[in-house]
Amino acid sequence: MGAASLCLAVLLGACGPAASSSPAASATASAAAAQSPATTPTSTVPARDRLAAALQALASGYTFDTLLSVGGKQAARVTGRRLGTASELTIDSGGVVVTYRIIPPQAWLRSASGEWAVASDPGSSADPLAPLLAPLDVTAESGSQGGDQLDATYPAAALGLGGTDPVKVRLDVAADGTVTVRYETQVGTQMGVSQTVLRAAPTQDPIVAPSPLPSAS
Repeated sequence: MGAASLCLAVLLGACGPAASSSPAASATASAAAAQSPATTPTSTVPARDRLAAALQALASGYTFDTLLSVGGKQAARVTGRRLGTASELTIDSGGVVVTYRIIPPQAWLRSASGEWAVASDPGSSADPLAPLLAPLDVTAESGSQGGDQLDATYPAAALGLGGTDPVKVRLDVAADGTVTVRYETQVGTQMGVSQTVLRAAPTQDPIVAPSPLPSAS
C-alpha cells in the first residue's frame, strides 16, 4: 500500500519492526548551541555544521510526530519518542492503530484491543534521527529570526525510498530548537508528502518492556 511505503519514508526507514499483523523526531539548544550567536552569527557557520548541531541537540532524547499524506489526503500519522536506544511509537493509518515498543534486540506491538504481542522481527531501532546525520549535501536558506532553514539531500535508500536519485529534504530549525523535516516522494501516480516534527525530550519516563511479558508465538 502507498501509505505503508510512505510510512517507511517518513520515519527514514524506522517505522517499526515486522510483526504478525503488519501496520502500514523541541531541542533545548538551537543549531548554534555549540557556538554562541552573540559571538558567532549563525550565517557564518557552515550549513552542514549548523544541521549537525541542531540534530545532535536531540540525541539525548526526543519525541517525533509525523504526518503522511498522499494526493493531498492524510494517509497516516506516526507519533513516538526515543530515549537512549529504546523507542515507542504509535501508527494510526486508515483507522487502524498499532503501538510498537522497541528495546533492542526485542520489540513488541500492541493492537487496538490492548493486547501486547512479540514482534516476529525486531527490525529497525526506530531512530528517525540517525539517517539525518549523514546528508550528501547541505545548503542554507533564509530562516526566521532566531531560527534556521536548511536544504539537504540524502540517498533515497536512507529515507526508505526506492530509486537512485538523491532526495531533497527541507529542515526548519526553530529558535527553541524544534526541527521540522519535510520532503516529497512519488507514491504511485500521486505525490506523497512527509512532515516530521522533532522536539527534545531528554527527561521522560523510561521505555520499558510490557508487563506481563507476552509469550513469543
